[in-house]
Amino acid sequence: MMAPAGAEAEMAAARAAVYGLLARVFSAKPSVELVKAMKDRSMSVSLAACGLAMDEDFTGAADAVLAQSLAEEYTRLFVGPGPRIAAYESVYLPGEGDRGARLWGAATVAVDRFYREIGLELPEGRIPDHLGIELEAMALMAGAEAERLLAGDEEGAGRLSIMQQKFCQEHLLRWVPAVCGDIEQEARSSFYKSMAVLAAGLVEAVCGEGDKSGDKQEEEALNENA
Repeated sequence: MMAPAGAEAEMAAARAAVYGLLARVFSAKPSVELVKAMKDRSMSVSLAACGLAMDEDFTGAADAVLAQSLAEEYTRLFVGPGPRIAAYESVYLPGEGDRGARLWGAATVAVDRFYREIGLELPEGRIPDHLGIELEAMALMAGAEAERLLAGDEEGAGRLSIMQQKFCQEHLLRWVPAVCGDIEQEARSSFYKSMAVLAAGLVEAVCGEGDKSGDKQEEEALNENA
């Protein structure tokens, strides 16, 4: 039985919210406003529902002090000098024409082409296949899907759902679990460890749905032809 449009819209909106949060987390140094939002009880309940909880190093610190500490860790992890993690798909998935892991590789071109096809405009100066940008793309598509469902445009919502699965299967699922594993290993704070676990889990759960669906369809087709 299919879920009512309202329920589907709520689920799409929830995915958009989580993707948007993760995009914000991995795209820039945390602000005091983000820290306050993460400490909100509703956020704590949501994280607990995902099996996650922040340690005392997060919950017990003053907001401004914590924001500064996390900003320093963000720099250590992603900026440098000598960043420990280059959170770009082309670094984790060098293409056939690439000479080893590098920025602006084949994956970057493919992601940029996808964005252009769906009419997504990138923030100026950002590289298309950065972890935060790819998560933001998913947030925008899921948000648009929710809006189409609420407007009664099931066909448009279906197209957006297909685009999300396409992007998931061709990009996110192939490298996000790996980069998030590296973030979890290198991070010192419960904040970045938890966000990495959340991002990997979300991608594997949402993107994995397409695999299962495809396997089922293939199995049904084989049975029909048997």
